[in-house]
Amino acid sequence: MKKEISRREFLGTTTGALAVGAATAAASRAVAAQSEVAPECRGSKTRIGKVYLGRPRPGWPLHVLDLKAEVKRFEAELAKLQPQLSDVEFVGGDLIANNDQLARAKKRLEGVDGILAIHLALGTGGFLTSLLDLGVPTVLFSMPYAGHEWHTIAPLQRQGKKVDCYPSSDYADLVTAIRPLRAIHRLRESKVLCINDRRPDPKYVDAVNTKFGVEIKAIKVNDLLKACKQADEAQVEAEAQRWIDEAEKIVEPKRPDILKAAAMYFGMKNMLEAARAQSITINCLGSGLIQKGSAYPCLGFSRLSSMGLPGICEADLKTTLTALMFQYLVGKPGFVTDPVIDLSNNTIIHAHCVAPIVMDGPDGEQCPYIIRSHHEDNLGVSLYVRMRLGQKITMARMIGTDVMLFSTGEIVDTPYVERGCRTKITTKVNNAQKFLEDWSCGLHRIIFYGDHGRDIRRLARFLDFKVVEEGVDDVHSVPGLEWDPWVHA
Repeated sequence: MKKEISRREFLGTTTGALAVGAATAAASRAVAAQSEVAPECRGSKTRIGKVYLGRPRPGWPLHVLDLKAEVKRFEAELAKLQPQLSDVEFVGGDLIANNDQLARAKKRLEGVDGILAIHLALGTGGFLTSLLDLGVPTVLFSMPYAGHEWHTIAPLQRQGKKVDCYPSSDYADLVTAIRPLRAIHRLRESKVLCINDRRPDPKYVDAVNTKFGVEIKAIKVNDLLKACKQADEAQVEAEAQRWIDEAEKIVEPKRPDILKAAAMYFGMKNMLEAARAQSITINCLGSGLIQKGSAYPCLGFSRLSSMGLPGICEADLKTTLTALMFQYLVGKPGFVTDPVIDLSNNTIIHAHCVAPIVMDGPDGEQCPYIIRSHHEDNLGVSLYVRMRLGQKITMARMIGTDVMLFSTGEIVDTPYVERGCRTKITTKVNNAQKFLEDWSCGLHRIIFYGDHGRDIRRLARFLDFKVVEEGVDDVHSVPGLEWDPWVHA
């Protein structure tokens, strides 16, 4: 391995570097502005019908209830939450306290993406079941003492109704309650660019589009290479400088390598914008990108994922779909991994040469990183990203369209060792032995900050897929899992 050098030493030994200091800061700000998600990739707002369900003399929460005051209170709280709802358009806002109001509200709700029914009082179950006849995904938000309609939700779900209940005393959970509605809408508008000279399985492509609305567009590798060559030189220079300036240190790569990686980023970003797409996955190791004078997409994937546009390696469409679901559901990017199990301390080590540098979402804290070569061939540019110790994580992968593999853990170490891919996290799990005995569906999993079990199960109820908890559930009886006995992603 070549001698490790600091960022300052690297700048001093390369030519054409931008001046450090004010000029570098200005360049970083410019690139940050350019890196905002383009309007072409944002999609339309989620139209959510909003109704209030009440009775003037309900018994619960009170014998006599001032319904107008209740509505006013909720509207004031929703106004405070507006910064978190910029991608949502609320429709209606009707108070439903009798059948005439119900009929008028149902007409106004035609064509919405989902319904938020705010539970004000006991005796409103009939209004809720009538709203469900619209066939629109519906969430009942119920504060304590509002009534007892919450206990009718499980029976309605058993009947196949697209309904969920979110009981909470925290008004901020109004945003949490509608997460599945936003995710469903955004999936329907999503497009994935699959860069690979081998076309993806047409049956899988059709199934994903039919069930979730996600379009998968196949693109040849040469089209990507052309896009990289057309990247603006000034933008490429500024992006490369930003990576250099913000790195803890640089080990193997030289400045020309980082410039090529920056050009790859803009090539991918420009392709996403031109196609109005939200995610990209590339056969990065099997396409000869380095040999063709280009770069691995590791840095570009990291930047795109940190912005909220999942960049996924190895043309892995299963993990790409998983990344989109969690991005839309909880607003966080994922770290695609090749896991290994360590029974000596009940952990799973996750390793890959691609990782977002902002794991909390676009506005989150940036992780420290070191610029390295790609581990498996010591070529190109990749990253060692130091993630947060003590952080709860979710591990997941969507298999086909009917099963989501899911588990949780906690980051207890971020090994910086030469064995295995560059970025590594060690996660403590409940039962590493059971993971070992039950592992299926290829190698790849994807890691997200946070425990998102409740959210993914709520989404699964609306989208008709099964959540299987690895390390806990009996996976051998689950239909649709893959048990191929060879190493593959």
